[in-house]
Amino acid sequence: MILGMLVSAVIAVFGLLVALGLIGHPIDAQLVTNYGWSILTIGVALFVLFAYRWFSRSRSRRSV
Repeated sequence: MILGMLVSAVIAVFGLLVALGLIGHPIDAQLVTNYGWSILTIGVALFVLFAYRWFSRSRSRRSV
């Protein structure tokens, strides 16, 4: 779970850098910032998923 959270955090940071225009270049005169925001959203969603599963798993272990 921790590895998934770290990878999704890296994906989110990469998406943020693309969205801010610090990484990437225009493709056929189109900016890549929209793709960056999409990558950022996916990274954050994956992080929340892994964090929720990790939290619920650790919580269920404590109750047993």
